[in-house]
Amino acid sequence: MKVFMKISFIIAALFAVSFSSAYAQESKSRSNDGWFLVGYSYTFPNSKSMDGLQGPATITIGGDLWRFIGLEVTLGGRWDTQNYVRSASIGGAYIPYEATSLLWSFDMKPYLMLQPKIGVDMISLRPYFGIGPSFHFTGINSTEELLGSSYKDSASSFDVGFSAKAGLRLQALKFLFVGVGTEYLYHKAKLNNRTYDFSGWTVGAEVGFIW
Repeated sequence: MKVFMKISFIIAALFAVSFSSAYAQESKSRSNDGWFLVGYSYTFPNSKSMDGLQGPATITIGGDLWRFIGLEVTLGGRWDTQNYVRSASIGGAYIPYEATSLLWSFDMKPYLMLQPKIGVDMISLRPYFGIGPSFHFTGINSTEELLGSSYKDSASSFDVGFSAKAGLRLQALKFLFVGVGTEYLYHKAKLNNRTYDFSGWTVGAEVGFIW
């Protein structure tokens, strides 16, 4: 956690310096840009019980509104497969059996973005900071194998959380858009009378197009 806090402070400092530099050249003409990105991040969950959480794999669509202010929406998915052994009492004897559960979440995150531009359309750096609510369709699918029989169960919920992210994007060859960044997501879901904490940090990369 301390490492990610240091990374966040470094990004914040870089953002402040870059913003000042970008504001100084705002008198130059600038078009309103739109962008499309796909990405993947490595997750560091707050809860130890979610250490196997994978993703998110994301698709992001965004665009400028005015000056350095923009909007973007990120769609993504996270998942965690857990295998464990349980026991059932049958005829006075305890018989072990295998159980598997798949935890999943489909996320939709609209961000209000602050993204100054440093450079020209052919090549430019764009540090960014985004903040906004997050909406989650969360579920669990369980399968139990006992004495040759299979038992399945599922549950789902809709949850509202919060997310914030920061990073650095590079526009190259006018249309290529790549970036690295970190995000903190707050998301808890209650499934089958149990609360699952999907909250935590992610660090990842993205690539796509800008126009």
